Amino acid sequence: VLDKSGSMGEYVCGGPHSNRLEKAKQVIKDYLVNELPDGSFSGMVFFDLSPDGVFPLVAKDEISEERLERDLRRVRPGGGTCFRPAIELVLQDPGMLNGTRKGATMLFVTDGENYDVPWCEINEEMIKNAEELELRVIEAEIGTHHEDPSLEKLINMTNGERIVIDKNIIKSELKSLLHKVFKTRGQIEKEEEERKEEIKKIDEIPGYVPFSSVYLPVGSIIPWLGGTLAKVNLPGNWQYCDGSEIILGPMKGQKTPNLNEYGRFLRGTEERLDEYMYQEAMLGDHEHEIYDPGHSHSDRGHSHSYEDYGKPNWEGDDSNDRGMVRPEGRSKRTGTSYADIMSSKTGMRVKGAEQINSYCSTSQIGQETRPANMLIRWIIKIK
Repeated sequence: VLDKSGSMGEYVCGGPHSNRLEKAKQVIKDYLVNELPDGSFSGMVFFDLSPDGVFPLVAKDEISEERLERDLRRVRPGGGTCFRPAIELVLQDPGMLNGTRKGATMLFVTDGENYDVPWCEINEEMIKNAEELELRVIEAEIGTHHEDPSLEKLINMTNGERIVIDKNIIKSELKSLLHKVFKTRGQIEKEEEERKEEIKKIDEIPGYVPFSSVYLPVGSIIPWLGGTLAKVNLPGNWQYCDGSEIILGPMKGQKTPNLNEYGRFLRGTEERLDEYMYQEAMLGDHEHEIYDPGHSHSDRGHSHSYEDYGKPNWEGDDSNDRGMVRPEGRSKRTGTSYADIMSSKTGMRVKGAEQINSYCSTSQIGQETRPANMLIRWIIKIK
């Protein structure tokens, strides 16, 4: 089931005609014609907002390379992305699964986010039909991982997996997935035996404790590097701590704690936990050192003057100034100049983030207080 929406027409490495859809079609055609195992059946559905390009299930010896190439040439990118109609067609159309055929694998390839509307959401009836048909769903996401709870639930309930494909190496990774989808029963049994032998060899190493023997109760939260880097997919009995609804197990119907979206860390408590308890960011009481180098003021100088004119009267008895010189008549005048004191700024400051940063060349200033860290994704065991 292959997405043919407008974004699949985006060009990637490989030449002027190498968009995502063309690369995917080329891989599919080459594989079905040249490498499909004997006794296998294959069918295709292309979709955007609705199924557009439907190829019912046929046996390998019924595939015509000429007709296949002609039909694929008609499939061109365009439209939006709606998951439900295409998946519903596969589950309900007898021609897609040969009527009552069980145990098939659906490879669902997309590069976009499902429209957030009810008619695009995969419902419970579709999931139930998939389980009854023993259908296994493998999702290949080209370029970017998009969270879609309804698709994720379908994948988990059918024991499927989600894989992110590098948009620049679509051919090699998609071909590898096709090999995985079309394994014969004999190949699957052989690989299972080889896996058991490898596990047995590891278990026999002295002092080795296999992870499978370590008991983790439901509700355990652990850090996980993520499927892209770890090259494995999240097991079906674990979910991301992203606030999504828990889809199975004793916690079904509850929400997972939303740790990943807000980058929360975990801390212990002795309190009884009847619900998720979050604490918001806080800056504790603390002190800052005050630095004062001192300051001073300067006076550029000032003066006073006395101006006298007229005949002086030296008779202290008649002087209003009691013996001091007084000009005769009404003429007496003094002059004053104001002090010219210069202002000076204080050098006091609080040693805060900026001051500390000038002393420590490796420190950083930002919008949060945090120690050095590495990003991971928290996951919770649900079953």
